[in-house]
Amino acid sequence: MLVDRAVAKAHLGLTVPDGHPMERAFDQYLAAAEDHVLDYVSRNEPGKTAALTWTDPASTPARAQQAVLVALAEFWRFHGDDPDAPARDDATDLPRVAMGLLRRFTDPVLA
Repeated sequence: MLVDRAVAKAHLGLTVPDGHPMERAFDQYLAAAEDHVLDYVSRNEPGKTAALTWTDPASTPARAQQAVLVALAEFWRFHGDDPDAPARDDATDLPRVAMGLLRRFTDPVLA
């Protein structure tokens, strides 16, 4: 995990005890947010190399952890069927704020 579960729960304001049925959904959203962040930074060699060093919260840079939290909060609030959800990048499905946080780990794309 890139982000400590307790930190992620606090970020959402989630106060249910461990073992609560809502924990299953939380774990799923957290895993999806982390997967999206890793997928985004791993699209090129510098990002892939950086992501390989992110093995736990202690080794994951703060800006990458924040990107996970931003994605988690959006996934938690908007379940994919909300017409009022903020715009996401079609190619990554990541919130734009998260992409901005992760930009330093990726090569710029030139058109």
